[in-house]
Amino acid sequence: MAGMVALLAAVGWWVQPEDAMVPKPLGQVRLTLPDTATSAYTSSCGTSFRLPRHAKVELRTPTAQQEGCWYNLAFPRFQARIHCTEREVGTDFHQLMKDSQSLVFGHESAATGIRRQSFELPGKSGMIFLLEGPVATPLQFYITDSTQHFMRGSLYFNHRPNPDSTAPVLDRMEADVRKLMETLRWS
Repeated sequence: MAGMVALLAAVGWWVQPEDAMVPKPLGQVRLTLPDTATSAYTSSCGTSFRLPRHAKVELRTPTAQQEGCWYNLAFPRFQARIHCTEREVGTDFHQLMKDSQSLVFGHESAATGIRRQSFELPGKSGMIFLLEGPVATPLQFYITDSTQHFMRGSLYFNHRPNPDSTAPVLDRMEADVRKLMETLRWS
């Protein structure tokens, strides 16, 4: 009898119920957005605008085939860059518009949606494109006076796009681009 009790105690100890494993939810990156302070910037083409203080300008040298001014607005805190190009319109206005549209809609196969927001101020107009889904460039824009000046930009993150994680940053970047467009002055 004592052997049976010892055997049952050993089996009971060996078959102790364990806490069930519960999967933990994936953690989200905690973002602290910087303040909205801006400073004046003038490009090598003479265009001036307000730039967020947390951004840095990276000048690029255009190749022989490229015209105008080329630079990046880098946002190290967000691991993002806005690639900017400025050109004189000349007789190329319709081609510049067509190129801007094709660069946006070239991402249509990966995008779950494309929202357009027009921008109109005296002496300048433009468009902001917000591409939804896992696209390489979730925000693109252009601004022009349609006779002499044309500027376009596209936002790229330095990591794989995850729309859920980048949503707050994208909202902030959209506000920064709007400020750039509102304050832009041609030389």
